[in-house]
Amino acid sequence: MGRENGSYAVRMIGLALGSAGLAVAASYLERAGLVPQGLRPVVAVLPVLPLVWLFIGISRWLGRLDELQRMIHLEAMVIQFAATGILVMSYGMLAKAGVVPDFRTTQAFPFVWMAIFGFWTVGFLLVRRKYR
Repeated sequence: MGRENGSYAVRMIGLALGSAGLAVAASYLERAGLVPQGLRPVVAVLPVLPLVWLFIGISRWLGRLDELQRMIHLEAMVIQFAATGILVMSYGMLAKAGVVPDFRTTQAFPFVWMAIFGFWTVGFLLVRRKYR
């Protein structure tokens, strides 16, 4: 990874962490009752702004990759999509059957979000090995 790619990765990680930090701060402020009623919608969507820039940056980055790298990322995304779908559907059916706790979407979403990135990482590492 070249120096330019390294700084780009740092920026992308910074945007992701910035979004997470804003989400934690917004949640804390909301629970502490420090957010005025009129600002609640603004504070609630504030963590989304860095994500918009993150996904724009990822889209631009993918556009600069060669065909092999795009294929690797596409296959990793297929693995991520399938694994996330299987996880969500399995857990939902188990929750419906009363085997596991039935969490509200707002409680489960952070874990689903982490699973999405985790499954993509695993998929990327597996597919990258295939093309070496």
